[in-house]
Amino acid sequence: MPVRVIAAKHGVHRGSIPKIVVSAGVPLRSSGLNGGARSRALTLYGEGFTLQEVADLLGVDDKTVRHAIVDLGGRIRPRGRRTTTTA
Repeated sequence: MPVRVIAAKHGVHRGSIPKIVVSAGVPLRSSGLNGGARSRALTLYGEGFTLQEVADLLGVDDKTVRHAIVDLGGRIRPRGRRTTTTA
């Protein structure tokens, strides 16, 4: 469940949720993609997958994929239809 949803449900600031979780002895889940998954995201995107398709394959948000690609020096394609080549 996203932190913002938990915070709204319990009427606390979203910044308080991780502190409460840690104080209860529960480990926080990691966010984003690790190094290997970041490289895979860049590769898949470079092969023509959309940001959303890569996100779905890796189980993360498309914004997470976008950030990983940009951080690794990749370029984001313009929005719109994919270009196709005809022989």
